Formats: sequence, structure tokens, C-alpha cells
Amino acid sequence: MTTELTEARLLDIWEAGAGQRPPDRALLLGALADGPDPAVPLANRPLGELNALLLELRERCFGTALPCATDCPRCEEQLDVIVTTSELRALRPSTPVPVGALHLDGREVAYRALTAADLLAVDPDAPDARSALVRRCLVGGGAAGDAVLEAVAERLAALDPGADTAVALACPYCRHSWSAAFDLAGYLWTEVEAYARRLLHEVHQLAREYGWTEAEVLGVSPTRRQYYLEAAAG
Repeated sequence: MTTELTEARLLDIWEAGAGQRPPDRALLLGALADGPDPAVPLANRPLGELNALLLELRERCFGTALPCATDCPRCEEQLDVIVTTSELRALRPSTPVPVGALHLDGREVAYRALTAADLLAVDPDAPDARSALVRRCLVGGGAAGDAVLEAVAERLAALDPGADTAVALACPYCRHSWSAAFDLAGYLWTEVEAYARRLLHEVHQLAREYGWTEAEVLGVSPTRRQYYLEAAAG
């Protein structure tokens, strides 16, 4: 059961996420689609599951089409691209936190998928951020050299395909094709922030015109609210 999605709830999430780090914001948004009292905290589940929840929330709030702009890396032409949620959707992990194993130099190394808790625990600007993230994925801990960390890093994408969202692009001018990373959580947060600011501006206008409280403004449907805004503007 998902949390009831209302404009007031979106405002609460936007306010709570203001000034927070990207992983914190992703968790706030994911919780909207995850529902109350999950068995496993969202921060401790694989990133692929978090991204799946973000896609569900995006579809509920803003639809399936995500307009984007990018530059072709070959000819540098600016491209307007429509990405769809189906292009970004991967299979959810079949277990709460997928675990894999590899054999290297006569040693078996077990590793798990990355989680949001891992992202929160590592400073992304630190010189060893990548190694620190991979080291957190080692099951059982212990010392691990560069060769082990690199081997695990190469296998994380296969363990949790939905962890890194990417889209296949093709330039209509030079025919160059490439794969581009897509920051789903950042994109959705930008949309929520824009919606929240626009909504608060409507609250301000109607409160000034009619003396309504915020709750009273949000209690009016968007269609009727637009009528009142047009009437107030004369």
C-alpha cells in the first residue's frame, strides 16, 4: 500500500528535502511510493529497488515522458530528447539485497548490491570515494586489495541492473550513438521543487485575494483553483 499522494504531502517532502544531500532526497521521494512501515528500511535495500519506486512516483505525479536536453559528444549539437519511464525501468532485484561471489587468487569474495545507506556513508568528493563504496559491499568485511575491489566493482551492475539508470541516444545530425547516465532522483527532485514553488505561489495569491489558509487553498481542486486565480487576476 503506497502513501496517499496529495499536494500537501508533496510540499512536506519538498520542505524536508531542502538543503539535504541527493541520497537523502531520493529516500524521501522513494518513501512516497514505498508506503508506510516497510519490512526493510528503504535505505538498506538495493539502489535498483529505490529507482523502481522513483519511476513509479514519477509516473503518478508527472506521467511517463521525461523531456531532456543534451549535447552530442561528437558534433556538439544540442538535442531535445524525450526519455520514457519504460526506457529507464529495469527488473527489480529478486531478493532484498542481492549477493554475489567471485573467485580471485584462490579466495572466494562475497559481495552485495549497493544501497542508499552506502551512498550516505561515503563522501562523494573524497579521492577514494569509489573504493570506499565498493569496500562497503564486501560481505564479511576484511582487507581487500585493489584487484579485489576492481573485480567487485565490475560485477555490481550485473548484480543490480537497476542501480544505474542510463538511456541509449542517437544523434540525428551525425548519427553518433552512445549511452548516457540519467540522474533519475535529481530529475524528479527538480520537478517536485518546481511544482512546490508554483503551488506555494498559488497559495500566496489566493490567500492575499480571499484570505484563505494554506489548507483551504490546497483543499480546492487544481481546476477550480485555476479559475479562482484567473478571476483574481481580473
